[in-house]
Order: sequence, then structure tokens, then C-alpha cells
Amino acid sequence: MTNDKTVVSIQNLNYFFGEGELQKQVLSDINLEVKAKEFVILTGPSGSGKSTLLSLIGCLRSVHQGSLKILGQQLNGATREQLVQMRRNFGYITQSSNLLDFLTVQQNIQMSLELQPDFSPKEARAKTVAILEAVGLAEKLNAYPGNLSGGQKQRVAIASALVTRPKLVLADEPTASLDKTAGRNVVALMHRLAKEQSSAVLIVTHDNRILDLADRIVNVEDGKLGLAFNQELSLVLPGFDEALLEKATTKPIVLTYESEQAIVRQGERADKFYILLEGEVEIIQELPDEPHRVINHLNRGDYFGEVGLLRDGKRTATVRVARNSEVKVMVIDEELFRLFLGNSELTKADIVRRLHQRVMTSHLSNALPNVNPSEILAVAAQAKVIRYGANSIIVQEGEVAEKFYLILEGELEALMSDRDDEFTSCKLKPGEYFGNAQLVNGENYPFTVRAGLTEVEVMVIDRESFCSLILKSNTNQAIVASVLRHRLMNS
Repeated sequence: MTNDKTVVSIQNLNYFFGEGELQKQVLSDINLEVKAKEFVILTGPSGSGKSTLLSLIGCLRSVHQGSLKILGQQLNGATREQLVQMRRNFGYITQSSNLLDFLTVQQNIQMSLELQPDFSPKEARAKTVAILEAVGLAEKLNAYPGNLSGGQKQRVAIASALVTRPKLVLADEPTASLDKTAGRNVVALMHRLAKEQSSAVLIVTHDNRILDLADRIVNVEDGKLGLAFNQELSLVLPGFDEALLEKATTKPIVLTYESEQAIVRQGERADKFYILLEGEVEIIQELPDEPHRVINHLNRGDYFGEVGLLRDGKRTATVRVARNSEVKVMVIDEELFRLFLGNSELTKADIVRRLHQRVMTSHLSNALPNVNPSEILAVAAQAKVIRYGANSIIVQEGEVAEKFYLILEGELEALMSDRDDEFTSCKLKPGEYFGNAQLVNGENYPFTVRAGLTEVEVMVIDRESFCSLILKSNTNQAIVASVLRHRLMNS
């Protein structure tokens, strides 16, 4: 049974142009659902069938074969009068605003309201004023279209489409006649208003500049629907080259996971990279003899799996579908992932930047287990990453403690002298840290820390940022500030 939040439901839809020997199939076995509040973008080459599909959904054509339901009503076999009646639930936006030049802005918008039952001129004016305020054109109420810019005309068109609070908004190339800034602005505006009104939105576009606004991108090619691999990858990986997929020996696949299902598990071998297409996942840190801890949430457009692929080859965390969510992920095997990195410095730089942030967040969450994960994410994003050469001194005994250090890569040695100038030492490995107790207590470093025989990579957090984490948590400072000195003395 169709979910009552489903606005568009299409199953096994076929459509043809012409008849007899001249008949040509233009849509083949189309299956698609669009729910309330969803912002779906249809992409594909010219002549692929995008606009034909949009016109069928918009009740401008009759269904030939298959099922097309709008708001639960079957349109296959619907009469002309039923199609006309159904259109009153829609808002339409085209590449040209289609405003009537001899009517004012107010009159153009009110035409949409006059088609609604129980039309009231007084209420129509109030709704028109309200929607114009929402699109930032309140002062243009009595202006004529000829006195508006292209971007302003499209905003009026959006106002006309949304003033009736339609269940479904259909847009065909709404940015085609606009420059980059104006095009982006009008679609962002449509996105915001449609979400506020719980409208479903289906946009046909060639404009890659607006793809990131989509909840979902669907590709139409040769009359068939498929995942828009190139568009999804270009959104996530800057510098992505579409030609790579043509040359690659393996292709991405799409998998679906149910609520609370694990996608990857901590400790498993890492051999795949994942891009989140729909839904929400939790990143979970599993520690021995301690409760599991959620350290992050990811949503559409985020990715995961790169840490294990680029570090030690094992999953460093468990990724699980959030409760009451269904997740779709694009899965890319290790060979294709490394091909992407090797062919684009931009992609590589972005992956490495995100990897650093995630490694830092993971280690910092372990170091400060009772601090709010969102606070840790914010500090980790601003922290510095410094590489030290072999045998470099990082802190010197007796210096004023001004920073917190967490080891990301490599090995350090901590040395502490006693009254007889004899040294006690211990090794510090990735995930271990120092400087916390001294920062909290305002002390000097009681030890010297230096790099080992190879380069090391260290996350450095200044005193103010570190102490802000402590103050924002409800944790006993003595627990948070575990003391390295005690470990050295007992070693």
C-alpha cells in the first residue's frame, strides 16, 4: 500500500510517441517514488525523456502503460477532467517565467489562487503579500513584469507556484535563462519554501551548480532511470573526472541498509569506500570494557571508509544506520577509490583533509570520553596538524604548558628526570596524548617529549580551546586530565 507521505508513485511505466510502424518508445520501465518534502533532481542528456516524464507526472499527457499515482490516485485510465482536476494540486515553474506582461505582479500571482475552491479576493491578497515577502519582493506588489530583472521574474514565478501550498512542485529547467548567482538563488529559495510547506519538488535540469541542493539525483538516459553516478561523485569528490568511470574496470554499486543495520564494523578489513546517498548513519567507537560511543553522524553527501583504506587497512569504527532511517550508499571498491585519488590532486587533498579530521576526532573522543561529541568535532576541525622530523623536540621539560598534544602518526618518547638527574622514559603511540594535566592545572611540563627515529604527526590544540572542552563537559577534571607523570613514575 502506498505510504500516505508518498506524493508520486510510478511503477513499470512505459510511454510511446507515434503509432504503428512509426511508434517509438521514449520511456521504458520507469519506477520512481517522491515523498513529501523531497527535493528530487532529474538529470540526463537532451532527448533522454526527462521532460516527457515530467509532463506525464504533471498530468499534461495520458499514461500509456504501467502505473502512475499522484497523491494515491491512479492516472492510468484517468479522464481528461480528472487530469485537469489533479493539476490543481501542482505548482509549475518553467525556464521562462511565463508572466503576463499586462498584469501586475500581484495579479499574476492571484491567478493561481483564483483556480482554487472557495476563492476569496481578500484572502488572496493577504496570501500574495505573504508569499512576496517570502521571496524578497514585497515592494514589487504593483510592479509589471517588464520592470523586473530575470531573477526577479523567476522569483515571482516561484511565488505563483507556491502560493497555493501545492503538494507537488514541478520545474523544467528553472535556471536556464539565469546567470550563476541568480540561478542558484532562485533554486535555493524554492528549496527552502518547499521544505517549509512540505511540498515535494521534482526538477529537470542540466545545471550542475544546483545539484548539491537535491535530496536525491536521478538520471534519465535513453528513456530509462538510473542512479546519477557522475553527478553524485562530482558533488562529493572535487576534481572528479567523468571519463574515469568509462576507463575503470569496476563500477560503483548501490546498496540499501535498514534501520540500525551495521554497514561496516570496527576491526574488519577495509576494502571499500562508501558515499551516503540517502538517510543517516552513526559512527560508533567500540572500546574494550566500555560502552560503545557514538562520535559522529553522517548524512547525504558525506562519505566514509577512507580512514581504513589509507591507514592500517582495518576499520577504525563501526558505521551503523541510524534508528528509523533507511540508508542507500554508493559502494566503490579499493581499486576504483585509488584511481580517483591518483587522477586528481583536488580529490586527494579533500580526502586527506577529511581523513585528518576523522582520525583527530576519533582519538580526541577516546582521550575525552565524557565530552559532547559535537564539541569535539568543532575543536578537531580547527586544530592544527604538525609534522615533526625524527628526533625533534616537541616540548621541553620546564616550559610553560600552553598546548595539548595528541599523536596521530608515528612514535614519541617522553623523558622525565628525577632529583639525581636520572631519566625515566616511555613510548607514546598514535592515540596517546600529553599536556592535558598541565593545561588544566596551569603547570609547567614536567617532561621532555621528542620524536622517535621517524617523522611523527601530532594534533595540537591551544590552551583556550582545550579548556573550553573541559568547561563545556560535566566531567570531573581529574578524570579528563589523566596525568602522564604518574604513568612515567610507575613505569
